[in-house]
Amino acid sequence: MSSSQPVRKIGVIGHGGTQNLGDEALFATVVQNVRRRIPDAEIIGFTINPQDTAQRNGIPCFPIRRGEKLSASPAGLQEAASGEGENTAAGPSAPRAFRSALKAIPGMRAAVSGLRRFFQAAVSVVAEPKFLLDSYRRLRGVDLLLAAGGQQLNDGYGGPWGYPFTLYKWTLLAKCTGTKVALLSVGAGPIDRPLSRFFFRRVLNRVNYRSYRDAISARLMQSFGIKGSHPVLPDLVYSLRLPAPKPAPSGSQRVVVGANPVPFFDGRYWPTPDPARYQEYCGKLARFAEWLDRSGHSVLFFPTQTRADVLTIGDICRAMNGHSRSPNMLAGRPIQSLEDLVSEISRADFIVANRYHGILISVMMNKPVLGIAYHEKSRALLEQAGLGDYVLNIADFKVDDLIERFSAMEGDAPAIKQRMEERMAPLRRALEEQYDKVFGLIGVKPLSSAEGN
Repeated sequence: MSSSQPVRKIGVIGHGGTQNLGDEALFATVVQNVRRRIPDAEIIGFTINPQDTAQRNGIPCFPIRRGEKLSASPAGLQEAASGEGENTAAGPSAPRAFRSALKAIPGMRAAVSGLRRFFQAAVSVVAEPKFLLDSYRRLRGVDLLLAAGGQQLNDGYGGPWGYPFTLYKWTLLAKCTGTKVALLSVGAGPIDRPLSRFFFRRVLNRVNYRSYRDAISARLMQSFGIKGSHPVLPDLVYSLRLPAPKPAPSGSQRVVVGANPVPFFDGRYWPTPDPARYQEYCGKLARFAEWLDRSGHSVLFFPTQTRADVLTIGDICRAMNGHSRSPNMLAGRPIQSLEDLVSEISRADFIVANRYHGILISVMMNKPVLGIAYHEKSRALLEQAGLGDYVLNIADFKVDDLIERFSAMEGDAPAIKQRMEERMAPLRRALEEQYDKVFGLIGVKPLSSAEGN
């Protein structure tokens, strides 16, 4: 680019900053591809936790919602989703006694809760216009705003006024600033509320480009009566150049199975908790880990959501009837970054994973994966990678089913690895073509085939 041409400004918006390394991988993927195609571009981020995003990606970053705060504790995720949470630090005994006495008054708890919601709404009414004005100023001059994949079209956490309204107002701001908007390989669902459908219809009819990461998402949005085409493209992480893994501890003499659980119905994370179902799930994975120990394997648990998954890993280990102290249960290293995650996956020969990007990154590293799917998106991902025979439904799988499918995968490992490797190149080419099209919205020429490799 010559000195007479202005520097391009590219915005990236997404779920970054919640310690979900799948979302961090998506955001890093888009930043990486912007830098490949426009090396001198000024990149600006817009995420849930801008301080964390700025630190991870080395770019200026701003909040996508007013007053966004996340606690460093696992409970903070639930508080952030609900907009609640209180200071639990110990205070003087007299104030605590006074509060306890107030709570004992019939109807007082509901009255206080109602007053709190009223004041929160009043503060929002006053503060939201300033936040929108600040966001307008930050977005002004941005040529292209890229939504960094992920499950952005859903109202599972926060309802319509969570992410549906957030995307709605940012696409409206973009229209006011003349910024082009592209939603890249996004996922959709669940979308249960009529108001959420209203917001998403406006969002998808307003953007300059949109694509979905699976046919399930595309069909859902088509059912809302949204105009135009609904192209399905691979998940953006397929276009990420993964960091090299760190040196691993002394290797196990056994085959290593990496296990990536999810807090299924865990009240500390799941939007609709069910303690009995969570305990049943942990028990099943505990029995499977015990079987792996007895049958000559080593087990390595690893999280991809670094605040919530670690709690579930602890619960599974406590349910293992002493097997968690076996020397074949490998100690996991701390995981806070994508490099950490890649390094842990590199230690394993096979992966049993629940989380979408735990599956995907393992596939990218040519690790045979058995998926335990809590959403059809994971089944679609595994079928895309040639692993459609190696997926179970989290809601009703049995330990015997898990053992049988894992044993079949282990026996067919060479053919599986070859099949996965063959599937990678077409997926990456499809994403290169998508980037060509999207950056063409602002006049950036496609990469040559040599540059794209």
